[in-house]
Order: sequence, then C-alpha cells, then structure tokens
Amino acid sequence: MPPLPGFSDNPLKSRDDVVRATEAFLKPLIQYFSLGKARIKLPVATGTHFDENAAQLEGFARPLWAAGALLMSGDPNWELVQPWIDGFDAGVDPDHPEYWGDIQDYDQRMVEAEMISFVLLAAPRHILWDRLRPETQQKLVTWLSSMNNKLVHRANWLWFRVFSNLALSRVCNVDTPDVRNQIDDDLRVLDTFYLEDGWSSDGLWRTPAIDDEEYRIFLETGRANALPNGRNACFYSGSFAIQFSQLLYIRFAGDRDPARTAKYQQQARDFGAGFWRFFDPNGAVIPFGRSLTYRFAAAGFFAALALADVPNMPAPLTSPGAVKGFLLRHLRWWANNSKDIFYSDGTLNLGWVYPNMYLTEDYNSPQSPYWCLKSLVVVALSSNDAYWTDPEVPYPNVSTDSGIKLLPAPRQIFCNHPRGNHYSMLSTAQFMGFAFKGH
Repeated sequence: MPPLPGFSDNPLKSRDDVVRATEAFLKPLIQYFSLGKARIKLPVATGTHFDENAAQLEGFARPLWAAGALLMSGDPNWELVQPWIDGFDAGVDPDHPEYWGDIQDYDQRMVEAEMISFVLLAAPRHILWDRLRPETQQKLVTWLSSMNNKLVHRANWLWFRVFSNLALSRVCNVDTPDVRNQIDDDLRVLDTFYLEDGWSSDGLWRTPAIDDEEYRIFLETGRANALPNGRNACFYSGSFAIQFSQLLYIRFAGDRDPARTAKYQQQARDFGAGFWRFFDPNGAVIPFGRSLTYRFAAAGFFAALALADVPNMPAPLTSPGAVKGFLLRHLRWWANNSKDIFYSDGTLNLGWVYPNMYLTEDYNSPQSPYWCLKSLVVVALSSNDAYWTDPEVPYPNVSTDSGIKLLPAPRQIFCNHPRGNHYSMLSTAQFMGFAFKGH
C-alpha cells in the first residue's frame, strides 16, 4: 500500500507543513462525494451496528474537524473545502435523497452532529453560516434541535448535544432558555463522571456497591455482566473525547461560563501532568483499548489544548512549544510509519499501523477513521500564534528518576525510561461494562 504524498513525506515542523498534511487527508475524499455533496462513501464494504446513511454521514462529517479548522483560520483552500459547504443544502433537506436522516434515540447521527456543530462554531460567521441559504439555515436548526427530545448515551455522547445546542445558541440565532437549560443539564451529568487529577470516566465509574449488586444478581440468576457500568477512563477517550470536548468548550463558551471554564482549565492542567507519559520521545503512543482505528486522535488533547490556550500548564507542558512538541512528534511518528495505513486511492483503512479488521469494533465504518483529524485542528491557529512561533521543545528528560509513575485516576502504572528505550503501561482496573473485542 502506498504512502500518502503530503503526509508521509512531510517534515511536520511548521504550520505550513501541517496545513499541507491536512489538505493531503482531504483531497482523496473529494472523488467519493455524493452528487449533492451531503455524503461520502468510500469504496469499501464493511458493516456497522448503525444504518448506511449514518455511515455515509460519517464520511461527510468527520473530515469537518480538518475542513472546519481551515475555515476557522479564515484563509482556507476554497476549492478544497467548498464541497463540504455545498453539502449542507441536501444534508438537512428531508425531501432530498441525500438527507442525513432524522435523529433517533441513541443515534449515530448524534456523534456526527458534533462535527457539524464544530464547523458552525469554528468558521467565522460570514464564511459559513451567512453563506447558507435561509431555508438551509432553518432546516439545519430543525435537524440539530431534534436531538433535544431524544435519549442520549450517558457517556461522552452528551458532549455531542452540548455542542449542538451551543451552535444553535451562538451561531444559529436560537439562544432560548430551553437551549441553555439543555446545555446546563447535560454538563451537570458530564461533570458527575469526574474522577481525580483531571481524569473523567466515560460514563459513571463502577463502584464497589455496583460490584456487590452484580454479584447478587449473578447468585440469583446465574447471569454475568447484568449491569452496564464499567471502569472506563482511557481508551484514549480522555484525550480525544472528554478532555478534547472540555477544551473546545473553553474556546467556544468560555466567556459565557467562566466558572466551568476555570474548572476545566484546572482539569486540563492536572490531566496534562500525567497524560504525556503515554508517549515516547519519538512520538509513538502506547496502543491501548478500543477505538484504535482512530490512530493519531490519541494526541487530540494536545491539539485542543493549543486552541483553548490554557494558562499556567504544569511541566512538561509549560510553553506552547512544549505542547507543540508532543503533537508534532506524534504526527511525525505516524507519517514515518504510514506505508500500510492508506488504500491505493489515498484514503485511510481500518486498523492501526496496517489493515486489521480484527482490531475494529461494530461502530467502525470505512469512514470512521477520519476521527483522527481531531489532532489537526491546530491549523486554525494563525502562523504568528505563539504555538507556531515558539521553538519546539524536546521530550522531557525523565531518566533522573525511576521512570515509574502511578496515575491513580485511570489506575495505570507507567514506565518511561529513555535510556533503555523502554515504555510500557500496566492497566490494572479498567474494563468495559459490555463486550468489545478491543477492550
């Protein structure tokens, strides 16, 4: 399988380099747009637990992490990003054959609504919202609003509704008490997932009392795994879901919610003080948990941290150049190990460093891997931002101590030994409350 020009051969040192890589990921997708530009379907046949229309919405929406960041910069490659703007007309029109579909309870469309909301919040108003036709604006409001009377998984999925309502409130002229109350209600639930040291679980953390109840049910019925709660804080959800969303909330709602912003800033500091240990000096990350086909989304925390501009970060993330170092080293590692992650047409395959369907989950469509583009949102920052002008700071020297570190919140023990080139993690307490191959 060939590498991807523009990414695999990219030094990934400057903003221009990262923009070139971002465009390299988007260009191969253009040929697979539907006629109305509302869907993308790659020429690969796999199944998911959700319907094909939602899978093709994934194809349209997930690249918006990159296209939206380019729009946010104010100076995108218009020829490249225009199809995504054009796709809104058909996507939100119930009478069009490419309609994204009504949002139902626990619907995959809720996930993809986060990217729709991100591009609305990120792009300057005159670049996107004001360019949509009035009827498209109204239908988009209807589509996003429909999530508010639906059941949503009580996990990181609640963030998808938070951002949908934030887009309605801040961009779509629907700043109503109901919308604001729904945001507050969802955030209150999300905040109950907090553990310690900046970490949150993806849903409620299983307590000893739940263990006792599970055992009682087993004794009475012989049924195991009767209760859904697990201990699930890191399938890199801490980076690309919970923390990523909190940091974007700081960026897009910080002026409206100063108390929660201050709390999320402190959680980012606490999280960052330990999360860097998942990475080695070359940028490789410990492959752990499910959703591994999202690949370099694992570094999403560092990208969102740059957008949120959190002050007073602890070591080793004390400067923009230090944050940049962790992200760019990771992207370079993937560029240097990318010969088997692309199909011959330049699109991403399902897997890790090579195609691997056994590694995937039932929520992985051919379009799913583009969740990785979360880590490219830094292209939204201008070339004169301190993130790009500060020199890149190398990996911290941890060889002066034992290199062994316990992170109490995720219940994981790390070994970081640069001199021995040894990086490992022991995960002693996490598990899913339901069956997944990759976890």
